[in-house]
Amino acid sequence: MDYKPYLRGQNKFLSSNMLWDANKKIDVFEKVRRIREYIDQHLPEIEGDRLIHMLAHCRVYWEGKFYYGRRTADPEIRKTRKLLDLTKTEAILYDLLIKSGLNPSTIYRYFLAARVPEDLMKEVRMQRMSVRKAMEINANRKRVRNNRKGWEMLEEIRSVIRKL
Repeated sequence: MDYKPYLRGQNKFLSSNMLWDANKKIDVFEKVRRIREYIDQHLPEIEGDRLIHMLAHCRVYWEGKFYYGRRTADPEIRKTRKLLDLTKTEAILYDLLIKSGLNPSTIYRYFLAARVPEDLMKEVRMQRMSVRKAMEINANRKRVRNNRKGWEMLEEIRSVIRKL
């Protein structure tokens, strides 16, 4: 798959209409909704969770880092690594984003930001909190929840051992 490099301003009309409303900034969640609708019009077979994974592949392909294997600091190994190709559906999605003037890396970040819970989403919409802070709070909540489950399991194991 041989792609031309992204040219800024190419098909700017479509991307600007999608992400801006009469020179007013639109919140991230509205952008994600509009982009998802646009993608669903052209690729209805992609489900929600699968779309984020495909956008992640498009992002690393866009950055030129879509390699097979582990990361390495050795420049000699880097030269010999083979770039992976996108699957057919990912290539269509990538072309769709590029032709509409959307940066795959930015779109992927938008979709990640839109995965925050409703209470944080409400705070971001009311401009009481930034998207970055909402994502940070969400990550902390997940970490605490997983940590709490671990402690509960340890307490359960200890109680079982005491009974023996």
